Amino acid sequence: MTNSKFYRPRSRQRSGCDRRAAATVETAMLIPLLILVSLGATDVAQYINLAQSITNAARHGARFAVKDTTETVEQVELEVERVFAELFPQCSEEDLGNAVVISVTDEDGVIISSGMLEEISSGEPVSVQVQFDFDAIRWLKGWEYFGFELVQSVAIGRRE
Repeated sequence: MTNSKFYRPRSRQRSGCDRRAAATVETAMLIPLLILVSLGATDVAQYINLAQSITNAARHGARFAVKDTTETVEQVELEVERVFAELFPQCSEEDLGNAVVISVTDEDGVIISSGMLEEISSGEPVSVQVQFDFDAIRWLKGWEYFGFELVQSVAIGRRE
């Protein structure tokens, strides 16, 4: 017989050490997964924020285009670019210029080729379409896992 006061089964003696090792391995396996999920969620949130910003910029451009004091398409483009410059102060003018495409069209969807908004009569619709390259402001550049490239929005207003 063994003295029960000094006898300890081996399984109990090593259980604390084994559990710490298992926890370390589990943590080492889960941390990269948690980092990837966090980065993905941040990228999707950034995309959603950009989509809302583009919608707001298109609306602002349409409101500006329908005013009777606005005479040219170039004025509308400059106003939309100014909105983007305020939204993304960290981007240079050149980067924003390369990332933004602005189209001003009439009721038939034809781009106003002359650039003169004065040709659009009062009450006629004017459409402002804004496209933005997501990679220009994306902080995870080069990762093409969701296929987000161009974000676009269209706003329509009636000429005053």
